[in-house]
Amino acid sequence: MASRTLVKNYVAQWMQMGKTVSLSAQGKQVHIYKILQGEKYSSSFNKLWDEISTSKAQEAYLSGTDQTISDLLDNKWEIIACARCNLLVPSVDIGPRTPVCCPCDDLPNHPNLDLVAPHVPVILASQLDDLCDRLALKSEDQAQESLEESDDTYTSDEEDTQAVHNLRTSILKLVKSGQSE
Repeated sequence: MASRTLVKNYVAQWMQMGKTVSLSAQGKQVHIYKILQGEKYSSSFNKLWDEISTSKAQEAYLSGTDQTISDLLDNKWEIIACARCNLLVPSVDIGPRTPVCCPCDDLPNHPNLDLVAPHVPVILASQLDDLCDRLALKSEDQAQESLEESDDTYTSDEEDTQAVHNLRTSILKLVKSGQSE
């Protein structure tokens, strides 16, 4: 079963690619240009999602697909990565995991690896914290390797640790000051 969050991310990714959401049998198409706003989805996208995931779920679907939002929230569907473009696509949860229809089928020149791929909102502070953790781990690994090679050489393990700590502190202060503005 596809979670509401995965279905929401699926719709958001394809709307970032220019797809529209059809809201009725008459073919009313809704397009939102600003899907992401900072570290979250925009209010206009959240408003659309609230509408299409509740009252209009039976008739709302992403252009280029046949499944309604209600179908995708049903037990027989799951959301997986497309083998061609790596964006989210619906798949029947029974049998082989092959996408029924990828919205990328009707997009010319897709996937274009020269462009930034659609994505979910990113929490900058946690991403930077993860980056600092990876830098610290790499620094520790390099220090361990240098210790194994020779005991006579000068190592700056303590300086490296302090530099990573200072970098993390500076980045987090910068992010927090940017969020308060």
